[in-house]
Amino acid sequence: MNTSDYLSVPERIWSEFDGAPGGTSLEAMCGELFSQQLFNWQEFALAHMNMKGAWLREIASGQHTLLVQFNQGRTVSATAALDAGTIRRRPCFLCVYHLPDAQKAVLYRKTFLILVNPYPIFSPHYTVVHVDHEPQGLDRHIGDLLALAHDLGPAFTVFYNGPRCGASAPDHHHFQVCPAGIMPVEKAWEEVARETPIADREGVAFGVMRLPGRSALCVEGSAPEALEVFLKRLMGAMGEVMGSAEEPMLNLFCTKKEGRWRLLVFPRRKHRPDAYYREGEDSILVTPGAVEMGGLLITIREGDFLKMTPALAEEIYREVSLPPEEIDEIVNRVK
Repeated sequence: MNTSDYLSVPERIWSEFDGAPGGTSLEAMCGELFSQQLFNWQEFALAHMNMKGAWLREIASGQHTLLVQFNQGRTVSATAALDAGTIRRRPCFLCVYHLPDAQKAVLYRKTFLILVNPYPIFSPHYTVVHVDHEPQGLDRHIGDLLALAHDLGPAFTVFYNGPRCGASAPDHHHFQVCPAGIMPVEKAWEEVARETPIADREGVAFGVMRLPGRSALCVEGSAPEALEVFLKRLMGAMGEVMGSAEEPMLNLFCTKKEGRWRLLVFPRRKHRPDAYYREGEDSILVTPGAVEMGGLLITIREGDFLKMTPALAEEIYREVSLPPEEIDEIVNRVK
């Protein structure tokens, strides 16, 4: 699959954003796409209606808030087999010829397709798919991430799941987009002082935010080139601490507000908690990705939704996250 495969199917393209001055904003194009898909794609409209009716409750964990959503529409994603053999055998559902017939896209800078997520968690919820079938990987797409957050503007947050910790299509590079400010961790960014601050270095501010059961590395800056260099350095330090030559396991949120990019990076050590594989009452089908690390726990069974407590959530977070001493080692290496 290559770029020409997408561009040779013009009926897929609802609109195109090329960044030209004076053109329609990307936010407006995405809004128009969302409205069109609700009107013309019955299966998506039903999934969106079901998501809007999903149960949601709030639980307090110290000074922090966590949200729990009961969303059966996420069953396929939460239970997907992601071993290499299964990935090789199944058709890639993000490639153009495997998309539903009714699905349309905004062609973004001739490099990505912006699609409504057919199994939404948010309203709206977009998936931003690379036009080529290439593996999920952040290192070579940091510039794209920053550009996308800039072009979407402060109303949206872009998030990323690493290929081994939340990406349901690790064989096809993609980002996701949700409304800004909807995640509990974004509110914590505003309300909770960040620890271990490092004064602006080469135009980048860096710190650690301690959250229930996990830590977020906070990065902020106004110069995209400096941010890209710093993020690559940070990922290198994470890889050294984790002892991995592959992309370090991570989830990430990025938004641009008041002229500065804000990124929250969650280092990971495990994809799913042990409770995911247990049977009977001890089982809980929660697959932590960026959304869960951001404080919104998606459950696909009513029983899991009802039994989620702050203590259980923190236990899951601690199991899949790097321990504080390894977070501190990453910070020291970056210093």
